[in-house]
Amino acid sequence: MAIRRPETLTTAVASHIKEAVVSGLYAPGARLPEVALAAELNTSRGTVREALRTVADGGLIEIIPRRGVFVSQLSVRATWEISSLRALLEPYAARLAVEARGSDPTMLAQVSAAFEGLREAVKTADPTIVADADMAFHRSVFEHCGHEMLLSRLDSLQVLSRRIVLTNQLSSADAPTLVAQHEPIQHAVELRDPELVEAAVRAHVIEAGELLMTRMAPLEANRRHSDPHSFGLGRWPTGTTPHPRKSQASSRPRLEHER
Repeated sequence: MAIRRPETLTTAVASHIKEAVVSGLYAPGARLPEVALAAELNTSRGTVREALRTVADGGLIEIIPRRGVFVSQLSVRATWEISSLRALLEPYAARLAVEARGSDPTMLAQVSAAFEGLREAVKTADPTIVADADMAFHRSVFEHCGHEMLLSRLDSLQVLSRRIVLTNQLSSADAPTLVAQHEPIQHAVELRDPELVEAAVRAHVIEAGELLMTRMAPLEANRRHSDPHSFGLGRWPTGTTPHPRKSQASSRPRLEHER
């Protein structure tokens, strides 16, 4: 399959590889030979090599010296690392956005439209459509933060999060409650309250991360023939708080010192 030329051929090839990994076309642990990719995409090995480096920077694939290029494995630890970093960065970005643009009708309209888009997506029960709408809503809030380096990192984390969500069918399974999970964020934006937005985003990211890890833990434990409580995970970022709706203890596998 040939790739059309947008900005650069390398960008197009990198985008194709990213989408193939996120969608599951290239399975976790699969080897990605340069020669085969170059033939598949009707381009040179040099272009493929450059594109693979770009994708590797985002964490979707691993380049292992003298072994080759492999699709990154999905794991409880990787999910915790991605979710905990989002729990640290995204609430701050959301707060900056509301502080800077909270009174701007354009931002309010974009967030409202993205929230309605999430409502409509949930009705389709299509995991990809729901996941994309979920990510679009989050970005409609934090994209106004005015911090380019922070935006770049959050965009990379969203790509990784989307892959894990789709692989574990989180959006499909939780579609009925997904809108309600995002309502506190929408409400806080409408109130133009930076602290409330920050807390709502943090709580939601943690709750979603906990749910993903809880679902992944038994499967990973079976693969490893190990105790599901032995993943060696750390704590959530300092200052994070549980979701206000959650009164029960977290179901994430815990370390000995956390019990």
